[in-house]
Amino acid sequence: MAAPTAPASRAWSTGRVKAMAGAVLLALAGCASGPASAVAAPPGETALQKSLFAAGVQRFTFDGWAGPAFPVWIFRPAGAGADAPVLFVFHGVQRDADNYMNQWIDLARRNNIVLIVPEYSRSAFPGVESYSHGWFAEKDGAPRPRAQWSFATVEPIFVAIKRREGLSAETYSVYGHSGGAQFVHRYVLSGGGPHLARAVSANAGSYAAIDPAVRWPFGLAGLPAGMWDPQKAFAVPMLVLLGTEDNDPDHKSLPRQPEAMAQGAHRLARGKNFYSRASAYAAAGSHAFGWSCGLVPGVAHDNAGMAGDAIAFLFGDARIEPGRACQRVR
Repeated sequence: MAAPTAPASRAWSTGRVKAMAGAVLLALAGCASGPASAVAAPPGETALQKSLFAAGVQRFTFDGWAGPAFPVWIFRPAGAGADAPVLFVFHGVQRDADNYMNQWIDLARRNNIVLIVPEYSRSAFPGVESYSHGWFAEKDGAPRPRAQWSFATVEPIFVAIKRREGLSAETYSVYGHSGGAQFVHRYVLSGGGPHLARAVSANAGSYAAIDPAVRWPFGLAGLPAGMWDPQKAFAVPMLVLLGTEDNDPDHKSLPRQPEAMAQGAHRLARGKNFYSRASAYAAAGSHAFGWSCGLVPGVAHDNAGMAGDAIAFLFGDARIEPGRACQRVR
């Protein structure tokens, strides 16, 4: 991914000291090419947010890229040393980063993982196109600069947090559920970032099918020139993770565009079809294929129900062989 070219600045709000006139701001000098400045993030107002801050979660407003500023949540467990692994978790269509943080915090603590949950707020990223689809173009079709794609947010956040926390990790992993899974698999298809190590796309509602005849975001047609590189995209160790009970054709948030409906009646079918088509495309083109497909038994459309198996694949001893048909993870 191209680095932002505009001067960058960022500020942090810990959220733990609301009573002290708002928040404690920590400038991240040197995290990008521009100077650091202080921009207060909104304080925690809900009971959930207050409990997260009390548990050591921090929230900051990030503006260290070429697009709009937006909140990011971070949790570093007490046992996470400088060499701790880093995981991005991407929320769904509700933009509920705090809820995703809450569902992942115990897993992060038990595994000493630095957890990053960007909050792609509707004010900064209006509409699904500007978040899960990459934001390649404006509503009128005018192309956006590469440094302003939503996919261009990930690497600058990683660099900023590494420097702020004094981390030595050379790579990060990504996990997304539902709308976040749409972001993750499309991020991988776009080539990801230079420091991306592993990915999990869990229970996406629709996919960018590996089909050059179908337009993005449901296929590969219309992508910015030179972006689709099958050798690079298929090399990423990505797990397409599917709940075996995520098979409700009437689910309230299931995408229903004609292109999405053509992918299958429900999320389980769509995920299987996406993976099968990608595997066949890679084989036909003699591309090395690093993707795998896992089935989580008894789980429906539930981020918390998928998280444990995702973390076992990303950082544990779970081994799901790439290229094989979808298989149960346990």
